[in-house]
Amino acid sequence: MRAQLNQAIEITFEPSILLLGLLLSIAIVSAIIVAMLPITFLIKLAIIALIVLTSFYYILRDCLLLLPWSWQSVEVNHAGKLRLTNQQGQQFSPKVHACSLVNAQLIVLNFEGKSIKKGIFNHLPSLILFLNATNAEQHRQLRVWLRWWKHIND
Repeated sequence: MRAQLNQAIEITFEPSILLLGLLLSIAIVSAIIVAMLPITFLIKLAIIALIVLTSFYYILRDCLLLLPWSWQSVEVNHAGKLRLTNQQGQQFSPKVHACSLVNAQLIVLNFEGKSIKKGIFNHLPSLILFLNATNAEQHRQLRVWLRWWKHIND
């Protein structure tokens, strides 16, 4: 007999100011460290530009959820099957990787395997989820499911 959940877990994501602050502070500190390195100015400028561009991308994708491939929601159905939906409405059923982080205030989900999109193999982006007051119970249920559920890819 297969185990079943009493109720489905559904979390819809909202923009995260906390993650925005963390990524901005990491970018600023990284740029300051690169600016202090004893290398030529053009190399410093190129590295700082790379830091700014990648930070801008991750802020748009993970903090503000403005890109089409940003995660919109996560759902675990009664049978214990994980399903992610992005802003375009595409749904994925990835397998959770063992290196995922599950903490009381933070969940970082890494996924195994690759998604095939137009003949190109792309890794699914990680999911970063901070606890907020509006979905604390769903967040707790997701943490319990991630820690104790037998994750079998059907």
